[in-house]
Amino acid sequence: MARLEVGYRVNFFGMNIDEVDPVPGTAATRAKYAISEGILRLEQLSKSTAITTDAKHEGAKALFQNIKKEVSKSIESIRGFGNREADAAKKRAFAVLEPDPSKAQVYSEIRQYCREQAAKGDPDWPMRLAELCRTDLDTARAIGTGPGYLAGVNSPERRMNLVSTALEAFAPDDLAHMQKSVAIASEADRMEAGLRKLEQAFFTAALADRSAAGHVDVNAPLFRRVLRDNHLGRCRQPPWPVGLNGRRACPSGGQPHRPD
Repeated sequence: MARLEVGYRVNFFGMNIDEVDPVPGTAATRAKYAISEGILRLEQLSKSTAITTDAKHEGAKALFQNIKKEVSKSIESIRGFGNREADAAKKRAFAVLEPDPSKAQVYSEIRQYCREQAAKGDPDWPMRLAELCRTDLDTARAIGTGPGYLAGVNSPERRMNLVSTALEAFAPDDLAHMQKSVAIASEADRMEAGLRKLEQAFFTAALADRSAAGHVDVNAPLFRRVLRDNHLGRCRQPPWPVGLNGRRACPSGGQPHRPD
């Protein structure tokens, strides 16, 4: 069981279940149980002496499909939760940087000042600007809500770094929640990759298909189609009146037959 636990953490859900929201935590626990139970059943199947090797692979394939069905539900739940929470936290965080309409002139002057400082080529200016974004909300809003070039920040990556610096200072909880939610959603990708690895290790498709192709349905009807009169030698007498049972009665002793 310890080996299964480690394998699950490495190939499926790597986060500590006790440290995440109950929604993804419960989904991850269900997936772990399905995988663990499936592997235990696979071990029992592999030890069976009553069936052939091909039949074992066919059974393992069916067993994996059941595992995949359960784990896929957990993947959908985890990804959906992570994406919803990340989007909500992002909106809350960036709302802090929404400009105050009454300070439009202030933001314009801040951008002009930043543009002038950048034009001087002072090597210390980038560090000073980052500190201003960390400590002054008006500067953070001026940089975060307008095109970067208006403030002398010509690199989109540099501008996003400044915005991130501001969010860490003015919306730390929402930023942390957003990052954690993104990490939770990414666990769904890990679980999908884990399922693909598990499928490769669970059974050999060629052997499973060969076993399925060799099935004999002993419960199938012994006659594959209804025998008709012309299979037995149909009566060649002229058609006679149709009886209550829908057949023509032939008085010559020929086989009764349905009307054409």
